[in-house]
Amino acid sequence: MKLSSRIIIVALTLFTLQGCGLQFWYNRIAWLSTWYADDYVTLTSVQEERIEKLVDKHAYWHRTTQLPRYNQFIDDLSEDLRNRNLEQTYDSYSDRIFNFYQTILDQVLDDAVSELSQLTDEQVDELMKNINHSAKEQAKEFRKKDQEDRAEEELEEAIDYYDEWFDDLTPEQEDIITQMVQKTQPTFELRSEYLADWRQAFQLALQERRTESGQKALYSLMHKPRQLSSAKLKKIREQNRQVFKAHLIQLFNSLSDEQIDNFIDFLSDYKADFNDLIEDAD
Repeated sequence: MKLSSRIIIVALTLFTLQGCGLQFWYNRIAWLSTWYADDYVTLTSVQEERIEKLVDKHAYWHRTTQLPRYNQFIDDLSEDLRNRNLEQTYDSYSDRIFNFYQTILDQVLDDAVSELSQLTDEQVDELMKNINHSAKEQAKEFRKKDQEDRAEEELEEAIDYYDEWFDDLTPEQEDIITQMVQKTQPTFELRSEYLADWRQAFQLALQERRTESGQKALYSLMHKPRQLSSAKLKKIREQNRQVFKAHLIQLFNSLSDEQIDNFIDFLSDYKADFNDLIEDAD
């Protein structure tokens, strides 16, 4: 999963970048992709050139077919915010965001699997070694802090995040955010177990990467990685999703007209960049 996401990393994160940096990084997707991929496996010059061409192809597809969808999303969301109708339409926006992500996967995974199938045995060994090392480092970094410190840090980040959206949060709104963070159950340990199972399955699939069954397994693991999640993890994720939904709707319902305008302006900056990128594709 790490390699495929690194190969297409900018395409998968375009909607989270902001300001003038969006266009800067978007136009450097191919270079960034090979640079990130090299963090996990040493690529030959032939592989780098092939991946850059693939990423350019998918970036053009994304620019011409997906960015217009994002603009429509922003328009629809802005209208519902002005009409204070988000509570009734929240689920539809959640579904649309997931569809944005899934559509990108559907577009790129055939090429990602093809590239994985062409790795040498030495490259596969290097890839798995680096993926496992990255997981260990993440766990080590996570466990440096106790739960109280992590909770405090998460709360500070959440408040800063929403303050950037709405500007000048009220004490009531900060309390809503605090309640949301406090009621969200931690999943790191369960996710670590699930990701360990995923990496094991991924390694087994890579061993059969030149066979049809192996390639199908690779595609499945990257297309629906959460299929290996435990029942307990799935349950907590759903509970956390409901906590997030309830508090986010409460937060939006508490916004003043000025705060809504601030958020729409925030979204409009994305739309302006998306429009420029769409025009540049011609």
